[in-house]
Amino acid sequence: MGENEYVTIESQFTLKGTLTVPTDFKEKYPAILIIPGTGMTNRDGNDKGITLNLYKDLTDFLTSLGFITLRYDKRGTHESAGDYYTAGVNDLIDDAAACVRFLKRDHRVDTHSIVILGHSEGALLAPAVHDREPVAGLILLAGAAEPSKDLLPKQFAMAMKEIRETKGFKGWLFKILNVAKKAQKQQDTVMAKILNSTEDTLKIKGTKVNAKWMREQFDYNVCTYLQKATCPTLAISGEKDIQSPPEHAEKIAGMVKGEAEWYMIDNMNHILRKYPKEHKMLTLMKEYKSMFDQPMDAELLERVEKWLKEKFPV
Repeated sequence: MGENEYVTIESQFTLKGTLTVPTDFKEKYPAILIIPGTGMTNRDGNDKGITLNLYKDLTDFLTSLGFITLRYDKRGTHESAGDYYTAGVNDLIDDAAACVRFLKRDHRVDTHSIVILGHSEGALLAPAVHDREPVAGLILLAGAAEPSKDLLPKQFAMAMKEIRETKGFKGWLFKILNVAKKAQKQQDTVMAKILNSTEDTLKIKGTKVNAKWMREQFDYNVCTYLQKATCPTLAISGEKDIQSPPEHAEKIAGMVKGEAEWYMIDNMNHILRKYPKEHKMLTLMKEYKSMFDQPMDAELLERVEKWLKEKFPV
């Protein structure tokens, strides 16, 4: 598919990444930076207990189309320096912008044909990265088009709804123990503590929490940057995505100033796999783990390939 080069990107802290170069020789290649989703997954898209190779598989696919690709470990994770728990949203944007500059400095990269591909949180941050370090195109997968302070509580609300609607013995037990009400009260207390804090990190019930990231996330509004984006944009969501609103792909396309396309893919979920059943927030990680050997959605890849070939022919 391509040759891997293990590279160092200088931001506030030193980041480690993998640059993958097509094997057919050219003086210049178009390039794609992959910005990952939330959490401590590595540059391939894997974490403890869950192996999906999401970003590695995307890399292999994009490199086969003739693009140099760059993926990286977020600060404070895996081989990158820094502290993951003190990294805010602005820090993550700075790091991704440093990766764009890294690509622009590579003599093999066509600097007029650099694309940012963001997935999940990466899709939220990509427009802001483009604002700081302009690129030629954006691919936003499983993204959103509303302020994060409105988006984040929706996931918790879905879990509470599932608790209230659970049937059988487990549902009876939830009701007897008043689980939903207690969980909501606890959530409200925790969020108030975080949002009223000034420390980078907090200890909440023995768990270290990145309070800085949460505060900055609640202040972040992707719409501000979408409305400023003038480059070609492709927004794709999955009908079975319960972490990002599927209908927001259309909103993203309607919000950007550049030419845009959007697609909602039937039966595709947040991790870009086919899932014909209904996901549940309460068992989501278990359901994701059961899909580690499944390929990415074929229609997704077809849409991305068609868009790239039209906008950045190689």
